[in-house]
Amino acid sequence: MTTYRYSLEGSTPLHKTDLFRLFNNYRVYKYIIELLVDLGITDLNSYKILEPGCGDGNKLRFFTELRALPENCYGLEISDTSIELCKKLSPAAMNFVQGSALDMPFEQDFFDIILCSGLFGCFNNEQDIRKISSELNRVLKRSGILFVLDLNENFNDIYSSNHYVMEKGFNTFDSTAGELESLLQEFTVISIIPAFACENYGRFDRTPAQVTDLPRIDAAIDNGDRKCGYTLWTFFKKLE
Repeated sequence: MTTYRYSLEGSTPLHKTDLFRLFNNYRVYKYIIELLVDLGITDLNSYKILEPGCGDGNKLRFFTELRALPENCYGLEISDTSIELCKKLSPAAMNFVQGSALDMPFEQDFFDIILCSGLFGCFNNEQDIRKISSELNRVLKRSGILFVLDLNENFNDIYSSNHYVMEKGFNTFDSTAGELESLLQEFTVISIIPAFACENYGRFDRTPAQVTDLPRIDAAIDNGDRKCGYTLWTFFKKLE
C-alpha cells in the first residue's frame, strides 16, 4: 500500500488552501449534522467516534465541536508524521494511534460512529477494501453508523488536468451503480449525497471563490447543476 502525504502535512501557517478545506468541509458537515439529528443521534458526549486514515485530524476535531468528548474521539493513521501533527493540533485528551485500517487495534463493538474520509480511494485492491469493511464491522457497535466520504465517478474528469492528483492513481467508486456498497458487504446504505469537488470552489491555481459565493455553489450542487468529485455515503450495519 502507498502512503500518501497530505498537502499541508508539517505546515502550520495559515494558507489559502485552508479556505478550500473550509468550503469543502462545510457541505460535508452540514449533511452529517442533518443525518445525525434525523436519526436521533444527538447526545454525542456519550458516543465513541473513530476516524481511520484521519490525516491531520480536522474531521475528527469537528465532532468535538458537536460536543463529543475529546477522550471519546480516536484517530487511526499509518503516517507517523500525520500522527505528530494530529497531536499538535488537537486537544490532549484525543486518542491518536499509529496503525493500519487493515488490522485495527481496537476492541470489538467499541465505536458508535465511524467516519472514513478518502480512505477507500487509497486502495485499488478489492480484497483490501473488503478486509477494511470487515474490520469496520468488527469495531462498530450493532447500533452504530458509518459515514464514508470518498471519490466518485466524476473525480477523474474533474481532476484530469491536475497531474499531481492524477499520478497518485486513486480508486473511484460509481455512486450511481453501487460499486462501494458491493464491497462493504457487512453494511446497508441509507443515504448517498453529492459532497464536493475542488472546481466548485475555485481554480486549480488555488485562486479561491469568494465566501459570499458559497450558498449559490451549494444550491447548484443540490440542484444537479454542478458535479461533485466526492460522495458522502451513510451506512448501518446489516442485521444478522
